[in-house]
Amino acid sequence: MTLTADRIGSDALPRLLPLFKDYLAFYHVTQSDEDCIAYLTQRLDNGEAWVWLAEDAGTAVGFALMYPGFSSLTLKPGWLLHDLFVTPDYRGTGASKLLLEKCQAHILSLGGGDIMLQTAHDNEKAQRLYERNGFELDRDFRVYYWNGREA
Repeated sequence: MTLTADRIGSDALPRLLPLFKDYLAFYHVTQSDEDCIAYLTQRLDNGEAWVWLAEDAGTAVGFALMYPGFSSLTLKPGWLLHDLFVTPDYRGTGASKLLLEKCQAHILSLGGGDIMLQTAHDNEKAQRLYERNGFELDRDFRVYYWNGREA
């Protein structure tokens, strides 16, 4: 096995699309190929998202998708690691760790900042992965959502 992970642009989306669709299916979400490609192309081409693609000998096996933001508290960039997905056959191979390390190294190369992520309360395997890679459970803030619809 020869795992690599590199940041990709919109030209590489055909290699990412099957993984992205599997990620959506994991969360019981259905989107058309065309809508996924259009959304990702716009985000990547506008600098609104960054994607790292993990591959084993040219076969795409996982990805990490981050969105940039800012933190008024730290006065540094704040990144949202929104999506991290590795195919079931490659879980436990180090692909997730490699993707996390690539994200962290890139943020450090930009001068630092924070990475925030969320995972399900019962996803203990992911929680252990994040904690082994320096992420800490936030005990100071609650997370709230507004769905964009009128009450």
